[in-house]
Amino acid sequence: MQRQFSFLISSTVLLCAGFLFVFNFCRLDANGFAKLNDNQTGSRKSDDKQRMIVEGAKKNLSEGTEYDLTMGYYVLTYKDGVNTGSRVFPGGDLDPKIGVCTDVIVRSLRYAGIVDLQEAVNKDIKAAMSDYPISRWGKKKADPNIDHRRVMNLEVWFGKYWQSPGNNDFQPGDIVVWDMNEDGASDHTGIVSDGTAEGRHTVIHNHPDPGHIADEDKLYKWKITGHYRIKDN
Repeated sequence: MQRQFSFLISSTVLLCAGFLFVFNFCRLDANGFAKLNDNQTGSRKSDDKQRMIVEGAKKNLSEGTEYDLTMGYYVLTYKDGVNTGSRVFPGGDLDPKIGVCTDVIVRSLRYAGIVDLQEAVNKDIKAAMSDYPISRWGKKKADPNIDHRRVMNLEVWFGKYWQSPGNNDFQPGDIVVWDMNEDGASDHTGIVSDGTAEGRHTVIHNHPDPGHIADEDKLYKWKITGHYRIKDN
């Protein structure tokens, strides 16, 4: 009887300790980021990077970039908002006053100091061209002016180098890809914001409606085909 009682006490203590560990690990702050203990350094690094992405997206948001309805091809001559008059690589951009959905991702991750997608996508296409659908646009080689500005190319790159947490676990700083027409071709992308609307995360994106970069309640407006989060290196 004494042994059974001791076993019951020990089991209860272990169960309570496990609950406290899970509770302390999984608590979220007001912005949806995990609250971490000081010894959880790996998770802290990943969480800090997520915050940096949100900060980069908000900086991009503050610029009020208009949606480029022409969705044209540009030789990227801008660097840090200044027109250099000649092609820039890496770090190249079009006029920061205009852009499309992919430019939100490219600019935000640059501002955050996470990655220069112009350089990263170009490098990966050259190394593994068959992974990318560049033939869809009649291309036969990498093009640093446009490859990183195509949703489907970004979808490939993020799928290879970031983690895919699934569509039931969104956190600020995540990258989302949608198939708006549900025709099997992903055609829109944005960044999960730390803002909320009726319990849902909002997203920072640039879309013809409203015609400029915005932080809106549109996470579930279209079919989600990709969801990516930076890996903790």
